[in-house]
Amino acid sequence: MKITTIMILAAGLGKRMKHYTKKVPKPLIKIGNETLIEKIIKKIEKNNFKKIVINIFYLKNKIKKELNNKFKVKILYSEEKALLNTGGGIKNALKILNSREFFVINSDIIIEDKNNNPFKKLLNFWDPKRMDALLLLHPKKNLRGDFNIDKKKLIIDNKNDSKYIFTGLQILKSKLFLEIKKKKFPLSLIYDGLIKKRRVFGVVFNGKWFHLGTIDTLKEYKKMIK
Repeated sequence: MKITTIMILAAGLGKRMKHYTKKVPKPLIKIGNETLIEKIIKKIEKNNFKKIVINIFYLKNKIKKELNNKFKVKILYSEEKALLNTGGGIKNALKILNSREFFVINSDIIIEDKNNNPFKKLLNFWDPKRMDALLLLHPKKNLRGDFNIDKKKLIIDNKNDSKYIFTGLQILKSKLFLEIKKKKFPLSLIYDGLIKKRRVFGVVFNGKWFHLGTIDTLKEYKKMIK
C-alpha cells in the first residue's frame, strides 16, 4: 500500500523565534542556503509523494512566492482566515487533501535519514485495520517526553515520565477530523481519544532528529552543521 499525499503544517506565528519571524514566517528561516520548508519538500520529493498540501496563515504570500515553480511535486495551499491550531488546520484542509489517509509533517523539524528512512519506517508498519494514527517517535534525551508505548507499539499514555518524544511526522486518517465538530482544536484532542480506543501506535526512530522550535535550538543546529 502506498500513501502519496502529505500535509505540511506551516500556519503558525513562530513567536518563540522572536526577531527571526518578525518579517519572515518560520518555515522560511534559512539553514545554510535553503529554507526549512525547502529542506522538507526535497525529502518529500525523494520519497515519491504526488501531492503536498501546506496550511498557511502568517505571512502566507511570502511562503507562496518563495515556493512558486521551485518543485516538480504538486503543491496546494490551505489558507486559514484565523489560526485553527494543528487539528483544526488539518480538518480545514480535508477537501484539498482528498485522501482517506495521509502523512503530516511539521515545518520546523529536520530528520537525517541516510540509512533509516522515516517515511518508509512509518509506511511499513502502517495497518489501517488496527490503527487510525501512527506517530514517529524519538527516544527522550534531555527533553520532556510525550508518549509511552507497549511491546506491540501501541501508545498507552502521555504522562510526564514518558520515554518518547513525538517527532512531528505521522500518518492519520481523515475520518478522525470528521468526528470533531470544533473548527479550532489541537491534535492532542485526537490523540487522547485514540489512546482510550487503543487505535494510535508509535514507531521509534533512532536516527538524527532536530526540532527547531526556538532560537536556542536553531542556533545549536546551525553550529553543529558548520
